[in-house]
Amino acid sequence: MRKLKLTPARQEQFLKALAETGSVATSAALAGTSRTRVYELRKADQEFAGAWEDAEEIAADRLEEEARRRAVKGVEEPLVSAGKLVRDENGQPITVTRYSDNLLLALLKAHRPPRCERPMRFQLKPLRSAADAAAAIASMAAAVAAGDITPSEAAELSALVETFLYAIETSEFDQRLQVIEDKHAKKDRRRA
Repeated sequence: MRKLKLTPARQEQFLKALAETGSVATSAALAGTSRTRVYELRKADQEFAGAWEDAEEIAADRLEEEARRRAVKGVEEPLVSAGKLVRDENGQPITVTRYSDNLLLALLKAHRPPRCERPMRFQLKPLRSAADAAAAIASMAAAVAAGDITPSEAAELSALVETFLYAIETSEFDQRLQVIEDKHAKKDRRRA
């Protein structure tokens, strides 16, 4: 089939189909054009690109509504037993409502993503020395025992304290090294 020029009428037809289907390929075919042509126009025409985004948003809203309907209200499906359709006394197929837990979970994750972090109600005193770090670890252990923080939260805080201790040790090492280098520099100047 020969693809026709993307006239304003075909553009509108494409955008309407995109809002209904969410599929670029299907929408292009319904508008009598090609995916390449619509993508080229999208790059070249800001207004068309904006309308495209709006159409995709409408399609996404429709998908979400359908997912919500299937997850919450369910879908009527015929009851099948031993590979045969079960019918009532009038010969009509019996249906059961099926719900989709997977869709429900996907909707929940989209609207209420799991919390990665939460604020802790634990006061970590300022750390200035290794002794402060030891006291901080002891207070964390007490907070875990009291149920104020979880063991994993204590582990995260402990990692912070460990990093602080490493910084103190590095700083003290640098200071001791500087003292030794200064002593050697003084001896070298005396010899010279």
